[in-house]
Amino acid sequence: MNAPEQTTLDRTEWQLASAQRGRLYGWFSALYALEVSEEMFHTHFANGRFAPFAGLGELGLAAELTRLDTAIASLRALPLPRLELAADYAQLFLLDAKTGALPYASAYESEDAAAPLYGAAEARMREFLAAHKLAIEPGFREPADHLAVPLAFMADLAERDATRDDIARAAQEQADFLRSALLGWLPRFAERCRQAGPQFDFYPALAMLLLGFVRADTLFLDDVAGNVRPAA
Repeated sequence: MNAPEQTTLDRTEWQLASAQRGRLYGWFSALYALEVSEEMFHTHFANGRFAPFAGLGELGLAAELTRLDTAIASLRALPLPRLELAADYAQLFLLDAKTGALPYASAYESEDAAAPLYGAAEARMREFLAAHKLAIEPGFREPADHLAVPLAFMADLAERDATRDDIARAAQEQADFLRSALLGWLPRFAERCRQAGPQFDFYPALAMLLLGFVRADTLFLDDVAGNVRPAA
């Protein structure tokens, strides 16, 4: 087996990559924060796919992207696709751990399916936000470990770090955050999305695409941390 290619970036390339990554984390966050609106469905679910994710196939996520595109295409064939998607969102994320897939890190801190919310993961996320002088928007009345929050945090962090001088340290700090705040529970969350059996495959497919993206991004950041090319 050939050794994986190392990712060597200069400042301009880091800034471009940060902008792209920030937008992707922002879109993932938006899709979990609220049910898909009519406007978003009509403007971004074009030609049987969610347009902002079209390039993720280049990260080795072609199968996950195709699965999501297929799920969207099946929805677009329905008379009221947005309402069908809203019903699946409610079943998965707004009910309970036994019938859905709660989008809170605290719910996956132990093997107990009834693990309480507002656990240690929620406290850790609040500490992350406070350390970076950030706060949850008043209108978003969810615990800090709701999946949309660390994703939004990563979107903000990618934007902030795009102009940092110490690229290697910025990349490693982001990778460390992904491991501590997301990768420990995302696999179980994705599996719960599948097990809950929503009517349509959109959210299970989205969870697998997100998991693949976060894993790929963590590896990318690890590579950048050790392979920053100095400015000419």
